[in-house]
Amino acid sequence: MHTFNSLTIIDILNTKKIIGFLLLQLPIAVLLAQSYYQLPGTRAEHISDRWYVLGYDQTRMSSIRNIDRRDMMLGAQYLQDSITSIDQKDRQYVIQNNTEYWAKTNEGQAEVTIKDDKVYVDSTGTFYYYDKNNDESENVQPRQDKKGLFGLLYNNRANFYEVNTSNFTLRANPVINIQMGKDGDQTIIRNTRGAELRGTIDNKIYYYTRVVDNQRNFAGYIESSIDKYKAVPGQGTYKDFQSAVLDDFNGYDYFDAEGYVGLDVSKHVALEMGHGKHMIGNGIRSLLLSDSGDNYFYVKLNTRIWKLQYQNIWAELNSLSHRTLPGDRLLTKKYMASHYLSYKPTKKFEIGLFETVVFDRQNQFELQYLNPIILYRVIESGLGSPDNVILGMNANYTFGGHFQAYGQLVLDEFKLDELKASSGWWANKFGYQLGLKYYNALDVDHLDLQVEYNTVRPYTYSHSRELSVYPEYSNASYSHHSQPLAHPLGANFKEFLGSAKYQWSDKLYFHGRAMISKYGEDGDGDNFGNNILLINSSRNGGALDRDFGNETTQGLQTDIMMLGLNASYQLMYNYYIDLDLVYRKSDSELASKTIDTKYIGLGLRVNMGREQIDY
Repeated sequence: MHTFNSLTIIDILNTKKIIGFLLLQLPIAVLLAQSYYQLPGTRAEHISDRWYVLGYDQTRMSSIRNIDRRDMMLGAQYLQDSITSIDQKDRQYVIQNNTEYWAKTNEGQAEVTIKDDKVYVDSTGTFYYYDKNNDESENVQPRQDKKGLFGLLYNNRANFYEVNTSNFTLRANPVINIQMGKDGDQTIIRNTRGAELRGTIDNKIYYYTRVVDNQRNFAGYIESSIDKYKAVPGQGTYKDFQSAVLDDFNGYDYFDAEGYVGLDVSKHVALEMGHGKHMIGNGIRSLLLSDSGDNYFYVKLNTRIWKLQYQNIWAELNSLSHRTLPGDRLLTKKYMASHYLSYKPTKKFEIGLFETVVFDRQNQFELQYLNPIILYRVIESGLGSPDNVILGMNANYTFGGHFQAYGQLVLDEFKLDELKASSGWWANKFGYQLGLKYYNALDVDHLDLQVEYNTVRPYTYSHSRELSVYPEYSNASYSHHSQPLAHPLGANFKEFLGSAKYQWSDKLYFHGRAMISKYGEDGDGDNFGNNILLINSSRNGGALDRDFGNETTQGLQTDIMMLGLNASYQLMYNYYIDLDLVYRKSDSELASKTIDTKYIGLGLRVNMGREQIDY
């Protein structure tokens, strides 16, 4: 039984026939509509959110968190001049990182509006500066600067290597994250190296790929999660690692690969296929679709017109991680189809409806779920209700020039009579989020505060359909590679989050964060509703019996308190020195699950967002 579904279609297309089917449905046009995205956890992502909340740029849908680089560039170009000096630096930073989307005049030259910064590359790959001796920006003529390193590298200081022609652009950058720290007596090391490529072809096709190799270990609470779910949070399969150089460095070795290619089939429609993840919502967490898990194969249809944005995603998922299966075996597949319709009646208010279905079929995709404009609950009922349909809503409202209130509602199954009776019926599966942002708080420039509350009832996101290899697990839970697709805590929890970000200058940033959460953990052989991977027919929660008396946080009581502080200094464009301090205490009814963490670490991060595994 299901009651409420939401909109965003994620399709898993693993055959040429299905891909061809979608392509035939779309008219081909020549106008550039969309682009590749800003990386999550980066300075650019926060800049975009600041601009939206402060009213500088409210043209995009803020709830779709895969932030289009072209949108950011357009916002930077038309940003008003009355902004603060640090905002001007933010604006320059965005332009510097996205020169391929600089608007051109009819003569093919750039519309230059910012002084004393590199802002344009011509077809020969030469960069131009503003003339510092001329104060009238509208009459300034760009002056040519010398080539970069060896006349080839860092011609644009934001990118290691660039190619710019009238029909082809390329940006190539190294990806590095080297960290060393201590958690008590344990040495924590991260060694991440890789590369990313992005660019455009004929102003209609955009592409992006990134691959990094990792050897690292983790603080104790993350190690405990890996032991439980056999998956590194946010990553895919891994193998054990023992350093040949450092005796005390043993942990995990894994690749992290992401890549996609998109086609702007018209001015308002884009089709994209790739391997990645998505997030919907305005909060620190998302109860609808989150990017805290592993990458997955997807095909996305994105339509932006009038005051609407409609995102369809079809995806192929794995039920469990590779480490749970003995030997070299093909992982059991399942599929997801989602759609999300966002409507913005005014510049300050946005509301979105979300619907998704997770299902498994023997050697085939359920073709009926390819329909991009139908309610999945209707299809699922017509198929005999075998699948996991989840509905949701997202809303946000900006006000007072500094504030944004936001929230989410997720409904898995629901019966109003049982809710009124306060019976604790197990299948009343829902959750909600409430949050508030306060930017330039207390009139302090670039002091940005955020508070958020999340709660999800037991058994939400779970399903009764058994996985053939391991019948205690479901093959239709809202998960991928043993990790939730929504909130990383799964279900059966209450959580309070706080965040304070302060940008001292264009180079120095601070981020303080706090988390207080309570959840009911499942003991060995128990299912109290926290682990969404388990089939919900095995439930044994409830004060009265398995069906009634279920309450949020039932089971083994676990309380988490976390405080963290990050400081980052930008050495050059997208090169950062990071200092991390974390105190985390996890108290459980089982003494063996009580974990204290006191971590301090220092690192170098290049062309990567900040990764914070707080849950």
